[in-house]
Amino acid sequence: MIDFAAELPSTSERRVVLGKIRSAVGLAGAVKVETYTDPPDNILKFRTWQLQTPNGWRALKVKSSRWTAQGLQVQFEGVVERNTAELLRNTEVAVYRHELPVPAQGEYYRDDLLGLTAFTSKGECLGRLDHYVETPAHALMVMLDQQGHGSQVQHLVPLVKGIVLNVDFDQRTMVLDWSLDWMNQSDNSADVG
Repeated sequence: MIDFAAELPSTSERRVVLGKIRSAVGLAGAVKVETYTDPPDNILKFRTWQLQTPNGWRALKVKSSRWTAQGLQVQFEGVVERNTAELLRNTEVAVYRHELPVPAQGEYYRDDLLGLTAFTSKGECLGRLDHYVETPAHALMVMLDQQGHGSQVQHLVPLVKGIVLNVDFDQRTMVLDWSLDWMNQSDNSADVG
């Protein structure tokens, strides 16, 4: 049985979300996992997963895993019955940032882009990357742009291959293959009735 009341040691290390537990599977405490890694098997390179529970982050060790027609199923050490596995439903799965390999040239971890200010290739400011929204097709980057008089505009940009053209971590900026015109056209089409 998992002790959700016990606290993990305090740490200032950043965690990077790699997936989410979707549901319990069977009676022995296995869970179905949605993986955000590419390729999906990469999440299994990590034996200890950090799970964000209502009571804080908890470390669980992966005992076994298997791929089925319904997706990835994982069995954790110490989770031996369905009721305990049900407590993990919709829990984010993360690892510590230092555990991840250094990305290849021109590749970035999604987490590293958070907080950067995004510009189009024409130099138009899209705003600061605040968070991601998962959709069935792909993730969306949620950009928050401060407008005059203290108002804030939210821009949604699909996170697809080739969208990020350049990243400058020193300047805290990134350039995207995107245009404000595309957003304005979609905004205008919503007003047509």
